[in-house]
Amino acid sequence: MKKSVTLRRSLAEEIESRTGPRGFSHFVDQAAEYGLALLKAEEIVIDHERRVGPISDEVMEEARRAWSGE
Repeated sequence: MKKSVTLRRSLAEEIESRTGPRGFSHFVDQAAEYGLALLKAEEIVIDHERRVGPISDEVMEEARRAWSGE
């Protein structure tokens, strides 16, 4: 779907310098998908904490280790 968005000039220029003009849309598409995944993960955590209570420091550390492959 074609959309029009406004980006800061410096941000758009940096993206284009790394992707070339033909890779710009793909980069923005991937960035939006990544951003949505983070929002969904945050919603899961908020829902969990609402139902069960705060996530313990031990569980958070275990998640950090698993995320980093340790």
